[in-house]
Amino acid sequence: MKLSDTSGEASVFELKGSVLTVMVLYVKETNPDLLYPQLKKKIGPARSFFNNAPILIDLKAVPEGEQLRLDFLVLTTFLRGLGLVPVGVRAAAETVEQRVLDAGLGVLPPATREKHVAPQEEEQVIEPVPDEPVEPEPKPEPAAEPVAEPAPDPKQTPEVTAAPTMVIRQPVRSGQQVVAQEGDLIILASVNAGAEVVASGNIHVYGALRGRAMAGVHGDADARVFCLQCNPELVAVTDAYVVNDSLESRVINHTVMISRGENGLEFDVLGAFEPQRG
Repeated sequence: MKLSDTSGEASVFELKGSVLTVMVLYVKETNPDLLYPQLKKKIGPARSFFNNAPILIDLKAVPEGEQLRLDFLVLTTFLRGLGLVPVGVRAAAETVEQRVLDAGLGVLPPATREKHVAPQEEEQVIEPVPDEPVEPEPKPEPAAEPVAEPAPDPKQTPEVTAAPTMVIRQPVRSGQQVVAQEGDLIILASVNAGAEVVASGNIHVYGALRGRAMAGVHGDADARVFCLQCNPELVAVTDAYVVNDSLESRVINHTVMISRGENGLEFDVLGAFEPQRG
């Protein structure tokens, strides 16, 4: 068999490492009678929000014996039925790794960078134990005049660090995803259809919002979405969302502020958008 020499050909691909944002499903119980109904109840109503989103399955909290009872092929099929795209399993026991691979999933090691909050040290209370007979209490001396404590030095007062704000100056094109893990996200251009912008805080789009925007993804119900021209495929604040087909005609292509209300998302029209023509 003659192999062709490709040493002189131009490279047609590259392999690079990348840090991507992906949802993680932390499994705590493998009983199918409990796991699948709860997944359907939680994800089913927000199917459009999770549609085609990659998801990683984490088994750190599941003992090896329970992992052996988990049918990974059934789990991946069920998740795909909810619109998710399972990509791998993290912290799987060695005894189930082959079953994970047979289900078409990757095998990842346990997460090594997790935040832990050290418990506060309890105050130690020392009770006096008398070794000798108690002597009579001495007569009280005249009270000393109060001494004013010095004012705290402002230089030593701890400063409150504000969450950073991410600013994007170029348009977010179809297929791109921009994520602000902390603070607000400001887009000084448009978000095209098929693009996705995600932020822990507020999202400001100083252009047309035609893709998907998700604010307050870490649970900040006070987060807002501001857009100069509102016509998104999907917009969400925490767990409340609206898809394009459900938008009221009064908000489409207008300047809008979107917030989380008691009964879902609220759209406040701030003005009409009319692009300037040169």
